[in-house]
Amino acid sequence: MIPGKPRAAVMSLSVAIFGTLMLQFVSSQNAGFVKSPLSETKLTGDTFELYCDVVGNPTPEIQWWYSEVNRVDSFRQLWDGARKRRVSIGTAYGVNSVSVLGVSHLTLDDAGTYECRASNDPRRNELHLNPATTWIRAQASVTVLQSEWSVLSNPPTQFLCDSASPQRSPENR
Repeated sequence: MIPGKPRAAVMSLSVAIFGTLMLQFVSSQNAGFVKSPLSETKLTGDTFELYCDVVGNPTPEIQWWYSEVNRVDSFRQLWDGARKRRVSIGTAYGVNSVSVLGVSHLTLDDAGTYECRASNDPRRNELHLNPATTWIRAQASVTVLQSEWSVLSNPPTQFLCDSASPQRSPENR
């Protein structure tokens, strides 16, 4: 109790102070991962999907990035329709931000590190800032192995034989 002030005035002052502090806490929350992408091993010709679920207030923006095997210093941003339309990115923004990255008809060149980046920092796209200070990141490694089917699907070599000596067919010389 404050001397000379009625009890009701002290109560309303403390409610107003705590109410403001609570409102500020609820109105801003740093981005954080609810679900991060998981590493996968796939065969050539297959499809993979990576999932990313992020919470924050305001709702975080999500981006997908890729780096080749052994080149983690050289990430490139992915977009829907990249790689001859084999890349698909679906993102929904609500209470959480949820994004799915899909790559179809895998080739050996699709192996590498895929990164989900998220930020709700209003300064996140300012060019003079280091992206590491405003974006959180979660990575998954995708390994692509040569499938036996794609090895076997090459046209077979044909040999022509006569009783004198075996010869290769003209188209396989």
